[in-house]
Amino acid sequence: LSTRAKAMVRLSTLLLAALALPQSSFAADRHSAAPRLTRGRRGSAPETSRPLLAATTPKPVGSSVTMTVVQIVNNVAGAGILTLAAGMAAGVGWVPAIAICVALGAISGYTFYLIGASCELTGTSNFKGLWGATLGPRSAWIVDGCIALMCLSAAIIYSGILGDVFSSLLRLAGVPASAWLRQAVIVSLTAAVLCPLSLLKDLSALSFTSAIGCVAILYTAAFVAVRALDGAYTAPSELLASLAPERAPSFALSSLTRLDSNALVLVSNLGLAFIAHYNAPAFYMDLEARSPAKFARAVAIAFGVLTVLYTAMMGFGYATFGDHAASNLLLNYASSDPLAIVGRLATGASILFGYPLAMVGLRSALVGMSSSLSAEPALPAAARRAFRSLAADASRVPLIVALLAVITAVACAVEDIGVVVGVSGALLGAAIVYCFPPLIYGRARGASTPQAVY
Repeated sequence: LSTRAKAMVRLSTLLLAALALPQSSFAADRHSAAPRLTRGRRGSAPETSRPLLAATTPKPVGSSVTMTVVQIVNNVAGAGILTLAAGMAAGVGWVPAIAICVALGAISGYTFYLIGASCELTGTSNFKGLWGATLGPRSAWIVDGCIALMCLSAAIIYSGILGDVFSSLLRLAGVPASAWLRQAVIVSLTAAVLCPLSLLKDLSALSFTSAIGCVAILYTAAFVAVRALDGAYTAPSELLASLAPERAPSFALSSLTRLDSNALVLVSNLGLAFIAHYNAPAFYMDLEARSPAKFARAVAIAFGVLTVLYTAMMGFGYATFGDHAASNLLLNYASSDPLAIVGRLATGASILFGYPLAMVGLRSALVGMSSSLSAEPALPAAARRAFRSLAADASRVPLIVALLAVITAVACAVEDIGVVVGVSGALLGAAIVYCFPPLIYGRARGASTPQAVY
């Protein structure tokens, strides 16, 4: 281990600790929750101490178009950005990959706008209320169910990334091998850090994670671009020589125009990367002098920025490692790479302290779904009692501990986060991003049956 690498670890740790200290400088203004492949707004904690999709009162003075753009980008962009190069490495040529990213970015932005326009038509201010007003209140539990599954998959992905990141950092720091095994790291972090944080009732002190998450994403994108352009992993070098064969660059399958069924991997990854549509009502209601046209302008700019960011991350990551790009791109970089060390520390800190927000979102969605189903007359009485028990405050601690146990077990068993990303993106991403918004908007326009909107 080089002296320079050790120094980078110490310096990066001090910098991140400094970022985490001034928690009081961030207001505890609550906002809508987002599963932690996405970020909350700077200066606000996700709306997680009350039901996930509870109605909120619009502020007298809203956000400008520029501020709304920044907030949407910060809310959508998250850890899913690390999976895009692997989606391209599954076997997609440069031209189709870029076209898919641009097309899905445009469609995702359009459906995001449809949610805001539907709020204007129905007078509702949250996603669950919007569903109830258009598709019927009896099926509104579907919204909570989808949010719960999104939070569950996000938490599994987070645990996997934490295991990848901190096992690499511990190995670099010279910790004995038994302590930096991925499974041991995940279990230790869950027991010592994630469980106590997830059991907190007041998460306003964690609002600083939004700023750290934004810095982590921007820094990661910058260092990925630098490493793609400086040739550190192309020409013979100490960094390249230290990589395992399965992580080293390989371009045997690289193509300009290849397109086959493997492109669905990239489609699934992008489906998860662009998702935040359950928060669209909150952004629309907070927009100053809101109107569908003004919201459309903000959404177009925000998703344009996201599309450029995602295309760049996908392209630079693939240009560096080619067919061997990992589902967690940070795994490809040498453990002694000073730029990657800072990236791993920033990403690890962001996820570590943002994890409880996803957990509270998960519990809130389960409580909301259970409350709805407990009043469903078609269910047996025993099932309704079970749902009422699950929604009770007395079940809070055992429910969180049980969920953490399941999440930790799955994260330890599934070493490739790409599996979770692909499944959740294909199922939940397709439903929440591509299916629900057109159905809602079609009914919001006054149709007796859903209408095609594109």
